Amino acid sequence: MRVLAGAAALMLLGVSLLSSYFAHRLVQVRPVEERYALRVVALAATGTVTLTRGPDADEPGSFRLSWPAGHATVGPVVTSDGSTVTRSLTQVSGRLRPGQRVGIQSNPFTGDPASALGLSFADVAVAGPTGALPAWYVAGQRRTWVLLIHGLDGSRSDALPAMTSLHDLGFPMLAITYRNDVGAARSADHRSHLGDTEWQDVEAAIGYAQANGAEGVVLYGWSLGAGMAVVVSERSPLRDTVRALVLDSPLLDWRATLSFNASRHRLPAPVTWASETMLAVSLGVHLDQYRQTRLSAALSTRTLVVQGTADTVVPLAPTDAFARARPDLVSYLRVPGADHVSVADSDPGGYAAGLRRVLGSLP
Repeated sequence: MRVLAGAAALMLLGVSLLSSYFAHRLVQVRPVEERYALRVVALAATGTVTLTRGPDADEPGSFRLSWPAGHATVGPVVTSDGSTVTRSLTQVSGRLRPGQRVGIQSNPFTGDPASALGLSFADVAVAGPTGALPAWYVAGQRRTWVLLIHGLDGSRSDALPAMTSLHDLGFPMLAITYRNDVGAARSADHRSHLGDTEWQDVEAAIGYAQANGAEGVVLYGWSLGAGMAVVVSERSPLRDTVRALVLDSPLLDWRATLSFNASRHRLPAPVTWASETMLAVSLGVHLDQYRQTRLSAALSTRTLVVQGTADTVVPLAPTDAFARARPDLVSYLRVPGADHVSVADSDPGGYAAGLRRVLGSLP
């Protein structure tokens, strides 16, 4: 009996350790070993790079090619075969050589609005519940401000691809940070709560916009930032200020997203369940706050939803259901072949048209 009890205890410990490990893996947007999943095969003086096939290697559009000591911009696919993809290459910063491990990121821009886009901006700070939260402010002529909300493990630079279209439409913009971002105030436990508390920082940004002349706001979020935008529009005392939502690759259902990523990692169902439970308990989060059925039922403002059919981070089914549930309010741009938060790069014309359609009539 003692042997059996000891074996059972070891088994429980093993499951607990596995669950803890995979709980951490499940909330990473891109695990470290996947960030540089491609290898440079060749570089040409004509301005091309040949890459091994792998994640996003042949996705249409322009993207950032990154490696540990630098970055560049890759453009359209020039040629491809069964094992390699050749793309145009520009704006190389750092040393790039054959054999280098690299990764393709959805945002082709680096820096700030001035260095990346030539847009004048001001560094400002939002007073959040945990302290000062840095933000970029770009002026505009309209009385409605657009608040730009990055996703999990992201940064303000994730908003750069949208800024030119919004600037052309005349919107003031506030690209925000939230607690525990680099340079932002820390929470007491220094840990992400998967939007369960961070949405309050978005609410604080609405208050900042109002105090500085905004008559209304658009909440524009990517991934978890999009999910937080919907939660704020439903729960915040300031929700009547929200004039529209833009949801790019939105995380609308945490449990579905965790299960989706567990499937990608080939986790057995019991480990998946234990990992989700451990994650919720250890972080003290309410995963059901992000549920497509509840969020769509509470929607009360015009909304643009954007997602690619090849999204490898957030499942497509909750977004499809969200759009179907509220055709009275939701305009849906669903782009074949685009990965997570990549639609603006894969279909820039359709993306800009969608923004004009949903936001163009706002004051």
